[in-house]
Amino acid sequence: MKKISLNRKKNHLAWAIALLMSAHFANASDVTISGFLSVGGGMVDDEDSIPYGGYDEEDLTFDRNLLGLQVSGQVSEKVTATAQLIARSGDDYQVNSEWAYLTWQASDAIKVRAGRLRTPFYMYSDFLDVGYSYAWITPPQEVYYLPFNNVDGVDVYFTGTLGIFDTSLQAYFGSFTDDLVLNGARADAQTRNQMGVSGTVGKDWWTLRAAYHQADLTVDVTGTPISPTTTLGGFANTLSALGFGANADRLLVEEDDASFAEVGINIDTGRFVAAAEHVEFDPGDAVLSKNIREYVMVGVRAGDWLFHVTAAKAKDEATHPESGIPANQPLPVVGSTNVLIGTLKAIAESQVNERDVLSFGTRWDVTTGTAIKFQFDDVDDLDGDQKVYSVALQTVF
Repeated sequence: MKKISLNRKKNHLAWAIALLMSAHFANASDVTISGFLSVGGGMVDDEDSIPYGGYDEEDLTFDRNLLGLQVSGQVSEKVTATAQLIARSGDDYQVNSEWAYLTWQASDAIKVRAGRLRTPFYMYSDFLDVGYSYAWITPPQEVYYLPFNNVDGVDVYFTGTLGIFDTSLQAYFGSFTDDLVLNGARADAQTRNQMGVSGTVGKDWWTLRAAYHQADLTVDVTGTPISPTTTLGGFANTLSALGFGANADRLLVEEDDASFAEVGINIDTGRFVAAAEHVEFDPGDAVLSKNIREYVMVGVRAGDWLFHVTAAKAKDEATHPESGIPANQPLPVVGSTNVLIGTLKAIAESQVNERDVLSFGTRWDVTTGTAIKFQFDDVDDLDGDQKVYSVALQTVF
């Protein structure tokens, strides 16, 4: 069985959001429009081995492109409206709404937002799509892999000081509903009662960060194939019919108590830069693996150039959906409980990622707001090895 690849296929919100906002604020001097662009390409060393980073051809292809536009306007003295729209080459440049929210500035230190927000999973979550804002072409995919980047809900954001340290705290509550692509098939996905908190503390050139999130996670995996003739849903029905309903429930992802935790550090002295994050995703009782991921990056600036090295690691732990099934017991149709146990173990193991990636990158700031980046990734995966060469032009305007 293939891994359940949670590649997100987003719902579209029309350009009308931006048009309505710009029309409403057309005569106002406090409207702000900004944008960002990334044009990226890459190639692999061996197209017969595993794909990585969206690339699987030995020929150089430029198909990792995006264009973003953000519009903000003052509704009243303390209320602003913000929308961010992005078109990606991977979605045939169809326009998607990443952000669409109202902000109430309750005080100098407190603001409240409501609408579609970016979920604060990671250190770089707020500018995840703005490639110009960080060293890599894209952040390490071993850590930055979750498809649920946004949440529809409300959050509260505090900023302040704690002694000599600068601090921030963000808490949110909301939900998410969208389509995901599982092994080429569309599947409904949702979170309910999603909530989380993230906080930072820093001083001058360093910032520490920690976050914790939890949600009731549901993904319709019943149509996911586990063999040429069997799906997860069909095998779950077989388990239930044979009296193993609890194991069938573990095989599916239905309102499971999932959690996600992150700790990180960012350092920038002007000449030296470093960053590290460690994340853990616990799927609860679902068949998805427990994800344990991390990276460490160090770099040095020399004039308009930044040279950096990153070591990233994914070492997941398989769940045990076969727990409770006795071994060596005869069964009708399948013959023995050993068949069920072996199949469940194989499904769980197929969700595990074990991968080490060593990346070398350079960033050249050609001019203010524009950078050209080059990156080489040496990938050591359970399913094979790969070398990836990529380049990108990234800008903000």
